[in-house]
Amino acid sequence: MKQFKRILVGVDLSWGDRFVTDKLTPPNEEAVRQALWLAKHNSATVYFLASLELSAKAQHLIAASDTNKSTLLDEAQAQLDHCVDQARKIGVAAESKVIVGRSWLELIHQVIRGQQDLVVIGTRHLGAVEGALLGSTGMRLLRKCPCPVWVTQPLTDGAFDSILVADDLRPVGDLARELGTAMAQLYNAQLHIVHAADPRELGHVLFANSYTDNSEEYRRNAENRIRASLAGVELALPPQVHVVTERPDLAILNCIAKNNIDLVVMGMIGRTGIPGFLIGNTAERLLPKIPCSLLAVKPADFKSPVVLPSDRSEDELAST
Repeated sequence: MKQFKRILVGVDLSWGDRFVTDKLTPPNEEAVRQALWLAKHNSATVYFLASLELSAKAQHLIAASDTNKSTLLDEAQAQLDHCVDQARKIGVAAESKVIVGRSWLELIHQVIRGQQDLVVIGTRHLGAVEGALLGSTGMRLLRKCPCPVWVTQPLTDGAFDSILVADDLRPVGDLARELGTAMAQLYNAQLHIVHAADPRELGHVLFANSYTDNSEEYRRNAENRIRASLAGVELALPPQVHVVTERPDLAILNCIAKNNIDLVVMGMIGRTGIPGFLIGNTAERLLPKIPCSLLAVKPADFKSPVVLPSDRSEDELAST
């Protein structure tokens, strides 16, 4: 966890037909709370960013009235000032900024400018409608943000009791496992690790020297590999390792339901030669359905397609 020293919190101030709410929604309160808790225990700094997503018509109307513009920005800044006050009361250094623009894009711009190493946002919490849990901002950040992204859901008891790492046994899976293990240590939570794959399809890639059609042997090989990576790690509770040979998205969702998972940690993998995209259908099927908080990490060689405005290419302008 020591790698998180500059935490960026995206605060969504809109709700319903209001550009700026008079109180943060529960998912945003959770994002602020978790970011401050992590910053406090990690001696990190926090940067709060609120991006007002105004239509061209709304911007024109506001620009025509200096009073309305000043009032709107002042209301937004007041909300962020409250977040900064919360941080300073617990000894966490914090700054804030209100801008006008698309939230996901401005958050990534800030990551690039400020070299933040973690982005924390709250889900839009639109209900149990498939495809609505993360929202467009969360999905775009997961696809394109160069640093880890934490999408928070409100917790019933205020603590992470159970953490699941989705480990694909690739290098990015190693990163996810290391981060999930550190989170479990920090929160004294039960750590679960799930690996799901069809050995007939992936065995030649993962276990080239010992591949066999025997699924039981495959499970043993995978479990031994995971447990070996946890050797010497001190946890409050013994880790639970789940190795199954079924569709990965279903295995992860089943594990979440059976073990009351509060947080899923998983790696994002970019398609070769296409920066900013997730590989295959597994992630695309899974991400909108995750009912708990999600912490996603990128491989070391991940390259975001987003650049700062002065450097933006026609390709990026077209894709955004």
